[in-house]
Amino acid sequence: MMKAATLTLNPALDRTMYFEKPFRAGELNRCFDTVTTLGSKGINVSRFLKIFGVNALAYGFSGGDTGVTMENMLRDEGVDFSFVKTEAPTRMNIKMIDSDGTCTEANEKGGPITDEALKTLVEMMENSAEKGKYFFLGGSIPHPVEKGVYNSITQVLKSRGAKVILDCDGEALERGLEARPSLIKPNLYELSLLLHKDIKDPDEAIKECKRLYVEKSVEILCTMSEKGALFVGKEGVFSVTSPRVEMRGFTGAGDSFLSAFTYMRDKTNDIEYSLKFASSAAAAKVELPGSTLPKKEDMDKYIDAVNARRYE
Repeated sequence: MMKAATLTLNPALDRTMYFEKPFRAGELNRCFDTVTTLGSKGINVSRFLKIFGVNALAYGFSGGDTGVTMENMLRDEGVDFSFVKTEAPTRMNIKMIDSDGTCTEANEKGGPITDEALKTLVEMMENSAEKGKYFFLGGSIPHPVEKGVYNSITQVLKSRGAKVILDCDGEALERGLEARPSLIKPNLYELSLLLHKDIKDPDEAIKECKRLYVEKSVEILCTMSEKGALFVGKEGVFSVTSPRVEMRGFTGAGDSFLSAFTYMRDKTNDIEYSLKFASSAAAAKVELPGSTLPKKEDMDKYIDAVNARRYE
């Protein structure tokens, strides 16, 4: 059975608001529905893996009334967690989706987190790390934790033989990559930030990811929204298409893809099938509101509607 854990340094609750008309900044906008759900990369991965029967303990920080709400929601889903308590309340992020599917986001910064709290959290993770165990590190970094924190945490976990999967952006990803995690999962925007160049075309993304893999020896899983996804690693270069679905919940699509891909790859060691399964699972997720996750039986509903290929 796959062994896994996740880290969310800056967890949040997501409050998604739906509007019948296009959202207009500076004006009164009335929503017709709101949904409050669990959010944040690491926590989403723990929730998703739980559906597959994998108990991926969620590490992170929790504070205030929003922290209590987050913990209660995790308990309701049967997701185990180990949080360090903070005086700073857990964030509340707002996502506004209008009639044409455009999503406008407003995210709180998070923190402050003390050095003592961070040290306690890292020690907890180090004590549970072991050879072959997956550690998913993801998301933004709360104030005033320095941007190289994922680099140092990756080194600690790797020293225990763990497989580190890093999903963040900007300077945090750039510095974290130098610690050589097993895999990184940028989307096209995050890949562009990492490489300091605008990348919009899948062919260009493949070229740049191949170069990055040769230079860093780190596997890359790049999600490209409706353009599909690609994987570059020791097995070669692969791509997969995305099925057409009605989008209701943007939050967690990439987390769903990453979780499903890693789970199926660990189970089958088949990259093409794992990509197809992940694409189907992510599509099943975005059909649902907020960060609501699909049922296990719905994960492969689009698997025949996507195509995966290997590049020579």
